[in-house]
Amino acid sequence: MNRRRALVTLALSLVTLVLHVVLVRAMAHGHVAHVLLGSGNAAPPLGAAVLAISLVLVRLGALVLAPGLLLASLVSLAAHGLVGPPRGGGAHGDGAAEGAEVGKSSGAGSSVEDGTGMSMEGRAT
Repeated sequence: MNRRRALVTLALSLVTLVLHVVLVRAMAHGHVAHVLLGSGNAAPPLGAAVLAISLVLVRLGALVLAPGLLLASLVSLAAHGLVGPPRGGGAHGDGAAEGAEVGKSSGAGSSVEDGTGMSMEGRAT
C-alpha cells in the first residue's frame, strides 16, 4: 500500500468512527428508539427510520471494518517510514513488474505444459 492510499484509508476510518459517535448522539437526543417503539404496528416516521438504518450501517463499518482499516493504514505508514517506499518499479505494488520479468526470462524456446505430459507444441515431456 502506498502512502497516499494509507492516508486515505486512515481518513476514511476516522470519519466512520466520528460519524458513528455523531449518529449515536443524534439517536439519543431525538429519542429515536422511543419513537420507533411508539409507532407500534404502523409505519414509523421517515426521519426516525432513516436515522436508525444509517446508524446500523455506520455501526457495522465502525465496529467491523474501521479497526482493521485503521490498523492496516498505520502499519503501512510505519513500514513506509522505517523501510522507505517500495522498491522494484512504481507505485502499483501489484506485482506487475515481477510478472513482466518472469515472462522475459522464460525465453522464446520454452514450452508450456497442460498437465497431460505433453507440451502445447505436441512434444512429450
